[in-house]
Amino acid sequence: MKKGESVYCINEALYADHITKRKRYFIKDVKTDQFRILNNNNKLVWIPSYCFTNYKAPEIISINIDDEINDKYNSCIEVTIKFDDGSKRWAIFMTINHLNNLFNEYRDYVTGNRLILTKEINENMIKKAIHELDKQNELYENTNKY
Repeated sequence: MKKGESVYCINEALYADHITKRKRYFIKDVKTDQFRILNNNNKLVWIPSYCFTNYKAPEIISINIDDEINDKYNSCIEVTIKFDDGSKRWAIFMTINHLNNLFNEYRDYVTGNRLILTKEINENMIKKAIHELDKQNELYENTNKY
């Protein structure tokens, strides 16, 4: 990517005061691993190039809790995430207590594919975790393709 081109933010984690995920920015200058852009406050700043790409990432349109939460401190549930491009992802949210009970009841090890561990599970926590992972460009690596 070069000066004058437009880019989209894919990672706002450390720079949330300056950039917003999926927002379009114009490159004003380029260093080896940084772009100079006008930030959200119309100030010129240098931001690492890994925060940007040349395409807009799909927007999350819904987060569905697929299982009933019977005990917010001892649960294991699946969550489905839908995007505006028609794609879907899913993940397992599990509490630490549920994990400990698996060790006691079944075996000496537990495996997990894209498992998200929490102290407690509720709708607000799930949505917050998903949106934080998304802002950090870590949602895809922590969820499964549907």
